[in-house]
Amino acid sequence: MSHFAQDISAAVRMGLGLSELLLKDVKAEIFARKPTIGGKTIEANHASFNFGHLALYPSRWLTLVGLDGAKIAAPANFSDLYAAGKECKDDPTGKIYPAMDVVKEAFFSSHRAALELLPTIADSVFLAPNPNEKMRERLPTVGATMIFYGASHMMMHLGQVSTWRRCFGLGSVM
Repeated sequence: MSHFAQDISAAVRMGLGLSELLLKDVKAEIFARKPTIGGKTIEANHASFNFGHLALYPSRWLTLVGLDGAKIAAPANFSDLYAAGKECKDDPTGKIYPAMDVVKEAFFSSHRAALELLPTIADSVFLAPNPNEKMRERLPTVGATMIFYGASHMMMHLGQVSTWRRCFGLGSVM
């Protein structure tokens, strides 16, 4: 396994472990709910939004390294609901967002499938320039981009889930 693949895989596995802990006691009825405190809705991304959003990325990672990302893509409607820049909406009736089990399955299955393929990628692929010219200044290589999306991006959103949990009175998982 290449050094980059090994390091990226370790970070993704760590994120998946934290994800499992963050979800272990979340009930389906609050999964797509925004918390309220003192009758005021807190503008925080709920668990459905964070996990649905993160489920979009493993297929993009594979495409970035020249593999077929379509095989592990999240369901088609996820982009309309969870893409970057989309508004996270409170869903008290469960009619906006997919069921919790659907989102969890999309998140975990896409990440685990990407992890299985990472060892097949040579370091030379990760050393190539980032093909996204707009992002190249901040993330100059494919490897830097993969590290960002597999570690920093995931952990940022998992931090949002951690805070969201606290708003619902769910305890720390650390």
